[in-house]
Amino acid sequence: MKSRYVDVLGEEYKINTEALIGEDEYLNEVCAYCDSSIKEIVVARFNTDTVGSLKNMKSHEDKVIRHEIIHAFLNESGLGENSDWARNEEMVDFFARQFPKMLKVFESLEII
Repeated sequence: MKSRYVDVLGEEYKINTEALIGEDEYLNEVCAYCDSSIKEIVVARFNTDTVGSLKNMKSHEDKVIRHEIIHAFLNESGLGENSDWARNEEMVDFFARQFPKMLKVFESLEII
């Protein structure tokens, strides 16, 4: 998959989903990260052939990308450096997991 780009509050972020664990030093600790200093979201290329891997890797990757995009929005808002809650992984993951459901509700009510 080619790199994609997304506008986050006026800043263009590259979404790189081709990084390999072991080639990117930070990916040895996490499966994805948002580097606001270079405006890049890096997501490890997930191996669907590994024993014990998730059956729906696309769904997982989508959630991970949403998670990192939320970090990008918080960082570009100035909250990433200035508040503990904006760096809280549980809070960010909540929104990454629940946003599709929230969007569906908002759309059904025609309020978005």
